[in-house]
Amino acid sequence: MSKADQTASQRQIFEGRAERERQHYNRLATRNGADDLTMPQWNIERYRNVPEDTEFPLEYAYHLLGDIIGKTVLDLGCGEGLNTTILAALGANVVAVDLSDECLELTYRRARANGVASRVRLMQSDAAGIPLQDGEADRVLCAAILHHVDFLQTARHIHRILKLGGLSVFEEPMTGPDWFCAVKKFLPKDPAATDDERPLSLQDVQAVSRAVGRHGRSRYFGVVARVATRFNPAEFATIRRFHRFDRWLLKTLPWAQAFASPLVWAAQKA
Repeated sequence: MSKADQTASQRQIFEGRAERERQHYNRLATRNGADDLTMPQWNIERYRNVPEDTEFPLEYAYHLLGDIIGKTVLDLGCGEGLNTTILAALGANVVAVDLSDECLELTYRRARANGVASRVRLMQSDAAGIPLQDGEADRVLCAAILHHVDFLQTARHIHRILKLGGLSVFEEPMTGPDWFCAVKKFLPKDPAATDDERPLSLQDVQAVSRAVGRHGRSRYFGVVARVATRFNPAEFATIRRFHRFDRWLLKTLPWAQAFASPLVWAAQKA
């Protein structure tokens, strides 16, 4: 098979995957669209001025984003608009991108319900074809998206749209040891997961960072929490205890990183 044929074949695979995921997330957005869209203020303020040693991966992602007041921030794969709303509430001008039209509609409704719709711009697009101008974004938040898409093509687009010195922050599930991947088949499935998911390897992470620019700070999360949260514990205090134990474990036993997921890291366009 020629290189051109291989490229065309890969493009067809990703296009088919994109359509399946668009339909999947349309169904999720429709199912969740009747929920109360107003976010409690504490669930916004927890992402402002986040300490570096936070036990939660998404909070650490916001720590890496730094000061976003007045910045143009791309929320890539905005889903149901939770991060879009938080980013806008913290003072960013947010470009919310998603493949799902139903997710974008829900994102707008959530932003409007929380009084931040004026700072949100919606775009329907695949992550590997982001319709922004070169150098338009100061920051990119890419939370659990790369394992659904052509991650290298996505990283190249992130490089293109970032300003010089701009930063992209990623939160992604990692593969882990082969035996753990086998055990995961017997755990409850994440309701947001699709059959096309492929968690990243450390080599994939390094390739993404090179495509964006320069690899920055990173932290692993989730050893016990990686398993426990599959059983949907209801109490936030219980979830926090799992994450706090993992923070201690990963500091005390660095080899435990082999079992951890997700990884949160930054890459800068240098």
